Amino acid sequence: MISNLIAQIENDEIVLPAIQRDFVWNEQRITMMFDSIMRGYPLGIALLWETYLNIKYREFNKDFHKEIKYSFKDNDENRRIKLVLDGQQRLQSLYLALEGTLDGKKMFFDILSGKKADDFREVFYIFRFLDTNKVQELNQKSIELRKQEEETEEELKDVEDTSIFVSMKEILNSSPEGRLHLKNKWKETYNLTDKEVLTVELNMNKLVHSITNDSNILKISTIDENKSRDSQDRKTESDILEAFVRVNRQGIALSRSDLIFSMLKLNWKESAEELPEFIKEMNDGNNLGIDIDFVIRSLFAVSNMGSKFDVDLLRKHSNVKKVKSNYERTCNAIRSLVDFMGDDLNILNSGLIGGNLNLIPIVYYLSYTKDNLVPNSEIGNLKKALYIFSFTKPFSRYGDSRIGKFIREELKPLAEKNDNSFPLDNSIWWANYWEGYNRFDIKLLQRNRHLTLHLLQGMQGTKVKYKKNSPEIDHIFPKSILREKEYEWSEIDTIGNFWILAKTKNQNKSNKHPKDYFADVGEAILEKSLIDKSLFDYSQYKTFIAKRENEILSKIKENIDVEDNEIDFPEIWETEENSE
Repeated sequence: MISNLIAQIENDEIVLPAIQRDFVWNEQRITMMFDSIMRGYPLGIALLWETYLNIKYREFNKDFHKEIKYSFKDNDENRRIKLVLDGQQRLQSLYLALEGTLDGKKMFFDILSGKKADDFREVFYIFRFLDTNKVQELNQKSIELRKQEEETEEELKDVEDTSIFVSMKEILNSSPEGRLHLKNKWKETYNLTDKEVLTVELNMNKLVHSITNDSNILKISTIDENKSRDSQDRKTESDILEAFVRVNRQGIALSRSDLIFSMLKLNWKESAEELPEFIKEMNDGNNLGIDIDFVIRSLFAVSNMGSKFDVDLLRKHSNVKKVKSNYERTCNAIRSLVDFMGDDLNILNSGLIGGNLNLIPIVYYLSYTKDNLVPNSEIGNLKKALYIFSFTKPFSRYGDSRIGKFIREELKPLAEKNDNSFPLDNSIWWANYWEGYNRFDIKLLQRNRHLTLHLLQGMQGTKVKYKKNSPEIDHIFPKSILREKEYEWSEIDTIGNFWILAKTKNQNKSNKHPKDYFADVGEAILEKSLIDKSLFDYSQYKTFIAKRENEILSKIKENIDVEDNEIDFPEIWETEENSE
């Protein structure tokens, strides 16, 4: 019975293993589940594991909110506990609804609900998470509506559709005599009809039966239940991990990163608390999107386990040991990378570089440099390589194979020789081989216009506090007018005709002439954006584009310390182009 499960959760007899992911169900899903319960629909089977082992676990949350910080305990007294392997979301939802709060609100039940509809997909029984003031407000409106004399069918329907919200606990904690008292009290308070009183009585009885008596609503399967403490037949942690992975693979309930993190937590208890804290630290003040996926891929790469996101890798204890031993230097390398991105590259948004997969080779590099820092002699080389990676995005696609290949063939041999130089020339070769990189020219900047414009206008891509301050890109000369004037699309949709809107500007959807549209934009902004308003004339459009693109290329080369053709592929690698 559900009530028995809730009692065991309340007494910390049923708990959550550290391998479980966070609670993710929302209010709508929880209330829909209670509609299913009242309609007698089964909730499936929850899988538990009974054990006496000293294993890290956490208790169910009685008062859940979005910013909750999970805390973990060890079963160091070796008491009998039951760990939830499958069914966490359902059990946590039941516990919050019956004993706790969700975002400070308790679960209430509309005792007049339950009317059947033609469409069985609709909700019959209404449950809501509400605070006390909201309940009083809703019920008072119902009282006032019910006191009015109905004169039309519409007014009568309004009364029939009123809701009376009562605490679920008030019903479930009452004896049969107590429920009789509640029914009579509500009849008088809310001016209920005899038909409504019958509905209230049926709803209370159905709720009590579903929660306290119906064993078919939620079935429980418990591994090793009631076996002796020292039974040789009891499953090991490895057995349970395997069961957990298989169950969640079948249901596709967890992502690969969830599963890998779960496997780490079971074999390395400290990671349950350390990794979430580290990720929170890394995302403070930037938009690089350092998440569990990124950290795990980095750990795999630094541990020379490849970059493929393979769940099976952590089934070997030797691989778990490798990851644990490389954890500190990997985290320090990521910290160093985040600092380098802001201080030296002026990029703090992974969206500007084609995603953070392009940064994993750099984590590997920094994992073996002295103190996990970029050597002074290599700052220039690493900057140039990272900019080339950011414009060409070689690791954004085929990431698993390309990251592994670059690390194996370029970085690992250097690490084994204690050589802290960064292979800029070879990075350029791979960018050419994979993505056709040839020269650092305007064509390259066109390939990643968001990055180009952010660098041009001195923006790092950090998080904005106010949505209306989010950077937007727009055409300087309206594209529809240029089309009317029969310009080629390649001439219209070119980097020279784009800018990031000033904060007070909206997109030029009305196709204003640039002279009018930019009339209220300050000279300093125009100068930084290399927008020459003296050329705001459609007859000089091509001149405007050519001049601005030359200036953009020169300014960005200057900003990132690139001289002439020094990082052009033909200048470094002998090709037919420079041998003719």
